[in-house]
Amino acid sequence: MDEAILYDPQVHSHLIPSLVAVHVACITQPTYTIATFIPPLDQPVMQNWWEDRAKEVASGNRHIIIQMVTSQTTGKEEVAGVVMLDKPQTQTVPHTAWVEKLLVLPEWRRKGVTKRMMLKLEEVAKVEGRTLLMLDTEKDSPAELVYPRLGYIRVGEVPRYMISPLDGSLKDAVWFYKDIR
Repeated sequence: MDEAILYDPQVHSHLIPSLVAVHVACITQPTYTIATFIPPLDQPVMQNWWEDRAKEVASGNRHIIIQMVTSQTTGKEEVAGVVMLDKPQTQTVPHTAWVEKLLVLPEWRRKGVTKRMMLKLEEVAKVEGRTLLMLDTEKDSPAELVYPRLGYIRVGEVPRYMISPLDGSLKDAVWFYKDIR
């Protein structure tokens, strides 16, 4: 598996449908992820959402990191995962960035995809002068166990923060940070 790469809108725009497919798979699998949208999923809306994220990359306000792999079934190159680094444009926290939408296809989980993408994200953040990374995830989800293994520190919970795509119930969020200086 090659190193995770930075999404470049001029080079990788053809991958947006693949990013949508990863997003859909993560929301609709039995090991669902809470990730922006609730079923029934409207793929044109999701396509527009990813196109807007690509515009934020083009404007310099965000980075998208993707992991390409060789498909186990087709032998073709495909997107196995994606994560984003949102860089808030503020004078009071120019050193802070948000880790968003860590999504990995279920068949590529536990194979190093997350670690590769997060290492690349941290490398990019350092280059950008972003030394404090923040993120949130669903309490009691598999992701809650992943982040501490990557060096993230749990700072607390927010009750009833997000809506489950599985049943519409309100779920608690857990917040993490990492100082990458």
